[in-house]
Amino acid sequence: MAKNIFLASTSPKSGKGVICLGLINALRGIVTNVGYFKPIGQKYRKNEDYDKVSIMIKEIFGIEDELKHINPVTIKELNHYITNNDHETFFQKVRESYKKVEKDKDIVIIDGTDYVGMKSAFEFDINADIANNLNAGIILIEDGYGKSMDEISSGVLTDKDSFDEQSCDFLGVIVNKIETKRFSEVDKGLRKILEKQKIDYLGSVPYDSILPKPRLCDIARSLDAEVLFGQEHLSNIAVETIIASMGFENALKYIHNGTLIITGGDRNEILLGCITSLISPSYPNISGIVLTGELLPNDNIMELIGSLSELPLPILSVKCNTIEAANRIGSLVVHVSSNDIQKIDIAKSLIYRHVDYEKINNKLKLDKIRKRTPEIFKYEIIERARLIKKRIVLPEGDDDRTLKAAEWIRAREIADLVLLGDTGLIMKKATALDLKLDSGIDIINPIESQKFEDYVNTYYELRKHKHYTMDIAQDRMQDTIYYGTMMIHKGEADGLVSGAVHTTQQTIRPAFEIVKTRPGIKNASSIFFMCLKDRVLVYGDCAIIPDPSAEQLSDIAISSADTAKDFGIDPYVAMLSYSTGKSGKGPEVDRVREATEIAKCKRPDLLVEGPIQYDAAVDPGVARIKLPDSKVAGRATVFIFPDLNTGNNTYKAVQRSSGAIAIGPVLQGLKRPVNDLSRGCLVEDIVYTIAITAIQAQAE
Repeated sequence: MAKNIFLASTSPKSGKGVICLGLINALRGIVTNVGYFKPIGQKYRKNEDYDKVSIMIKEIFGIEDELKHINPVTIKELNHYITNNDHETFFQKVRESYKKVEKDKDIVIIDGTDYVGMKSAFEFDINADIANNLNAGIILIEDGYGKSMDEISSGVLTDKDSFDEQSCDFLGVIVNKIETKRFSEVDKGLRKILEKQKIDYLGSVPYDSILPKPRLCDIARSLDAEVLFGQEHLSNIAVETIIASMGFENALKYIHNGTLIITGGDRNEILLGCITSLISPSYPNISGIVLTGELLPNDNIMELIGSLSELPLPILSVKCNTIEAANRIGSLVVHVSSNDIQKIDIAKSLIYRHVDYEKINNKLKLDKIRKRTPEIFKYEIIERARLIKKRIVLPEGDDDRTLKAAEWIRAREIADLVLLGDTGLIMKKATALDLKLDSGIDIINPIESQKFEDYVNTYYELRKHKHYTMDIAQDRMQDTIYYGTMMIHKGEADGLVSGAVHTTQQTIRPAFEIVKTRPGIKNASSIFFMCLKDRVLVYGDCAIIPDPSAEQLSDIAISSADTAKDFGIDPYVAMLSYSTGKSGKGPEVDRVREATEIAKCKRPDLLVEGPIQYDAAVDPGVARIKLPDSKVAGRATVFIFPDLNTGNNTYKAVQRSSGAIAIGPVLQGLKRPVNDLSRGCLVEDIVYTIAITAIQAQAE
């Protein structure tokens, strides 16, 4: 039985690199270590020796194997071996490199050749021989773009027969780049046709128009352009390119979202018209402007454009003429690189949604999850959130990161979302970011909402005992966080995520006023999921309560244990102190000892130990000496810090010194889930916080 996967295509431009990227990402959620090996590299960066896809995969996934082992043979070297009939030396070099790559891996994805640079018959035979030599099953990547179902199925059958003749283990086929308009029809049709032929159909992937398009940085590099403005927006993608030679009033009708404008550097009216259209909410957002002929606008116009600091528009100046610039951009061969976040995310999403990687896993009979790595934990979070879709409200609807995260969540059908804020501004920003905020995402402007008055009245009733007036209630409900919190109080949303642009206090105060804590829990608190290399731990409280009393510490311990259990972590709770067991005395140790007893009394079902030092909590050897009879010592998974100062500094020290991934803070103890973000958060942080919030809502 094959233990590895060999990705094979029988023609160039099949999109095999994108499939490879997405498949590695999917399998990293199933097994601990996924290796990557491309024995024959074909497309090289300037002045570099290694294959572009190899470099991209290594950088994206942080693969530690050296490139000389990942990609041991060049196409030039292979041609030399073939010319000299020296197949033995070639295969020896491949095997030696593969042995270094496969070490400690659960599975290796072996990337076949791209059919560029040698005769197809030779290339096919070599791919088959490599697959057989490395005990890899073939997954065929078939290019379906512009082909009928009969053409696709006929090609698959022919290619499978060829691999069968070489005695290859054929795992199945993925059909790539099916046009969106006919995707559903082709997908269903191919499934029937190929299953009749007893060919394992692993899925079809729709064509994505963004993946082959260049970014402005790619264009700038290719044309040796000077970046006049918009250096920070060079990741914009040129979805289409037009030459603007007519008057701007006529050119307007040819401009769409993502259009790149090419025009002479002396066409000031077109330049200013494009900028005006970008500012206007009624017109499409262009991706950039290329000014040709090494001509620049006059000083007054340059100064005017420079004053528009928020303009998300790269403006490039090139030496070549307009026609030459358009031709060079049109012929630009685009490769996904490791800093191309949008395209990487698209590739991962396409495979995640359309390829049956569980079927692949079942065929290979991989041993699932020996260790709980960060990748596996994050994979589990996404999968669990998808099981029962919840409605999560995002009060910071006009924040760029929030919008990108919302589109990511929508594309993967992880949760239904509500964006709060000015509808026009949100849509304008989404368009500028080339995001699709369609089904699964609602946009609500609190002030214009039909439920505004009802929310005001409800808030007034909840807070009138604090002498709040109706005017205060109206002010509060104009605040998107207060409005979103009232939504979850009313049951019109299941959870809330905020904090990308607001403080922790601004995020959680409405929850304390409206949602309040769960029965039996007096104090809301927080935890971080600390994703170490081989396990996931829970740290609490590192964000909310500065100097907890014994009663508050017990609440933190109980809530943290419940949160751990909700996320599949068996809770062994360590109440941390500078002393272990009965060895130390003092008010701080006594407080932890009292908190431990309170927690045990409230929840006798939990395993709680304290006071205990960190080393005794995690190290079985130390535990045997300090607390030999403890069921928690040496195996703790939940760590309760005695105060915020200790907890906050410890989680950051572990994060920075060990490379651990810290997911959080995750708020706990509330009747409905509300979670806070760091104002320096990344899009990925928002995505996983939304998924965590959805899981908490499922538990509720």
